[in-house]
Amino acid sequence: MSFLRQAGITLITRGFLLVITLTYNILIARKIGADGIGVVGTLQTFANIGVQFGNLGLGVGAIYFIGLDKDRSKAIASTITSIGLLISIILFGGFVIAGLLTPRILGNINPSLYHIMLISIAPLLLSLFFQQILLVHQKITEYNVIEAVVRGLTLIAAFVVFYALDESQWIPAIVLLTVAAAVAMGILNGGFAWQASQFNLKIDWKALRDLIGYGWKSYYAALMAFLIIRSDIIFINAYIDESTAGIYRQVVYVSDLVYLIPMTFGMLLFPKLMQAGESETTGLDERAKFTMMIARLTALLLVVLWILFAIIGKWFLGIFGPEFTLGHGPLIILLGGILFLGIESILAAELARRGLPIFVVVYSTVVVIIKIVANVILIPKYHMYGAAWSSFATHFVFLAMVLGYCVKNYGFNVRDTLFVKFGDFKTVAERLKLALKR
Repeated sequence: MSFLRQAGITLITRGFLLVITLTYNILIARKIGADGIGVVGTLQTFANIGVQFGNLGLGVGAIYFIGLDKDRSKAIASTITSIGLLISIILFGGFVIAGLLTPRILGNINPSLYHIMLISIAPLLLSLFFQQILLVHQKITEYNVIEAVVRGLTLIAAFVVFYALDESQWIPAIVLLTVAAAVAMGILNGGFAWQASQFNLKIDWKALRDLIGYGWKSYYAALMAFLIIRSDIIFINAYIDESTAGIYRQVVYVSDLVYLIPMTFGMLLFPKLMQAGESETTGLDERAKFTMMIARLTALLLVVLWILFAIIGKWFLGIFGPEFTLGHGPLIILLGGILFLGIESILAAELARRGLPIFVVVYSTVVVIIKIVANVILIPKYHMYGAAWSSFATHFVFLAMVLGYCVKNYGFNVRDTLFVKFGDFKTVAERLKLALKR
């Protein structure tokens, strides 16, 4: 299946998911308000940080090594499943202890809700690993249908919660529902991944060494990138209040909708590039030219969406409730940063297929330091605007460093990476026409 066809199928499914998740977010925002969204959003951030800490780069390593040798699929899938279970237990205990030792990070959030949300770390982490197995085996339909089913059922369950329960029980119920959705996602992804790889719980130590040896740089870079993107909400919750954190959480949610395009392209691009096997570590080849085309098409789409939300952003945020319109200014700033981050996400696939140079550790470290310092300085004084400008600046540095490396080492051209060509539209049209015929 061609990359553009995969991307088309995935984006169509994501469009359906967009309707579901948007409806879900509107529903809970209007029912539990900015304070409640602040609680749920902050708790989800802690769980997601746990997943990022725990993945160890094993997922991207699985794609790389299975792409090189399909016969290793069972051993690799078994290894990442077993290690994922072990890491999840350790992370749960670690986050519980961290919550006890540093209660300020929770603000006024009930610790019991924090502990409940931490249960979702295990299914979320395993689901992430299983999704990599589905992608490397080109199980695109299964990958998309699973999420669509779970999100749809979650939406239905949310309606039941608000209809059947007392208002005082809504926030705990939504937390429980979030955990249940994570568990369902893990089970379904695991079932279809097992069909593809027939894995067990046996650890292949050679496979583990290979995965960690390759993936630790990706792990470090992904962890730093996640902290760059998601730390704002925790800082706002700690320095300001749950209400402001709730408003900014919806701002981040809308930016995530826009980031969906580069995230989808980047997610599918790496397995596609690896289908041709191992690549040279330097030089401009045909796969690099394809990466540049995807990057400039992504840039164009993100610019269009940036302009669109500059026009309708305030109205769009108002759907969640009148108080959320206060996030319009920060949203426009943040979407500018998403433009930079989106292009960087495409270029990151190029670094991954060339063996992950140590540079990924260097630039990730530099950017996360900038982000933390900017958050500490700007958020207490400028609140949401400080968080948005912090993200804008760090995402720009992110892109500048990665693009500069690709230009210097892989023969990339800045113009060919950032600015769309007329011939790109013809290429896309031809490939879509061919996909429709099939």
